[in-house]
Amino acid sequence: MVSFRRLVRSVFLVDLIKGLGLTLWYTPKPAFTFQYPKERRPVAPRFRGVLRLQVDPANGAQTCIVCDQCAKACPDDLISLGGHREPGQKIKVLDYFDFNLSRCSFCGLCSEVCPTKPIKALIMSEDYELGSYSRESQLLRIDEMYDGVPIEPYKR
Repeated sequence: MVSFRRLVRSVFLVDLIKGLGLTLWYTPKPAFTFQYPKERRPVAPRFRGVLRLQVDPANGAQTCIVCDQCAKACPDDLISLGGHREPGQKIKVLDYFDFNLSRCSFCGLCSEVCPTKPIKALIMSEDYELGSYSRESQLLRIDEMYDGVPIEPYKR
């Protein structure tokens, strides 16, 4: 009985017809396309893009306390930062923050360990346009961490 069923399925090409039916079911649905340079694709809410340093929106002061936890948590050792303590101040002032974007795996560990509250000093942004024409532009300095990476338009 089992062999007769198998024979009927192979003679009448039942599996092939099921596959074609599934293909025909999805064929009339329109495809969606983003016109990339003009339209940006929306990202998921928990998307992990380029690292960004944040400032306090109330007064514009830096929120990074130079605790060095992000550099210690980075598995690829891509972050180096340093700061100094002003006389009479409790917190350190950030002097330099260097981030090597070329080797980053975007794991998000550096932003997870940031202890600053209520505004995290280090976040993963929604920027995904990371192409550049030189290796030197992949090393982000402190001013690029606040403002963002400049997008270079493609020229022929």
